Amino acid sequence: MIIDLFNSFPPITRTFLIISIAVNLLCFAGYVKPINIFLNYRLIIEFHNYWRLLSHVFFFGQIGLKTLFYIFFFIRYSKSLELFSFRNREEDYFHLLLTGNSIIFLLKIFVPQASFLGPSITFMIIYIWGKKNAQQLINLIDILHIKGSSLPFLLMVSSYFMKQRTLKLDVIGMIAGHFCYYLGEIYPRLAGGQVPIGFFKKIKQFKRN
Repeated sequence: MIIDLFNSFPPITRTFLIISIAVNLLCFAGYVKPINIFLNYRLIIEFHNYWRLLSHVFFFGQIGLKTLFYIFFFIRYSKSLELFSFRNREEDYFHLLLTGNSIIFLLKIFVPQASFLGPSITFMIIYIWGKKNAQQLINLIDILHIKGSSLPFLLMVSSYFMKQRTLKLDVIGMIAGHFCYYLGEIYPRLAGGQVPIGFFKKIKQFKRN
């Protein structure tokens, strides 16, 4: 049954889910120390800890409701994006995540105390889904109905009133999501050119040549 559940997710979302669960459980059990995977510019540049470029998005802190919240929202809206907006375009979706992670990596400058940016990548995905499904109505606990475009802002406001320490990370994720959405959807219409979100794809093609 668990295997069937995992197989119900498209490949990229499923991979993120498996790695996130594994990393959080390994940290909880003490087999992996968070200090070895957190994001730190100096350790990456001077000591070549390149795995930190990605490892920081998979750890969400101590296992609890907050961790489950972020993982749940990521896989829910990532699954929707991958199955519909990026149907049969898994490589493009992967490049979107890489581009978003790169933007979040740079925006960390404004939140120097942040070590793990999993909440940011989650909010980035929620924001992009909301933009692509702006008019879709979402039913929240059978009481409140909101449009998809309002979802990330509602979640951010709830984080504020609940005094979550991840509020700044949520904002960073929304900024990264807006950049990615602009590069992938708005810029091509204005410039009449190719989608610049394929930056990593172009690097791959350049290496082949």
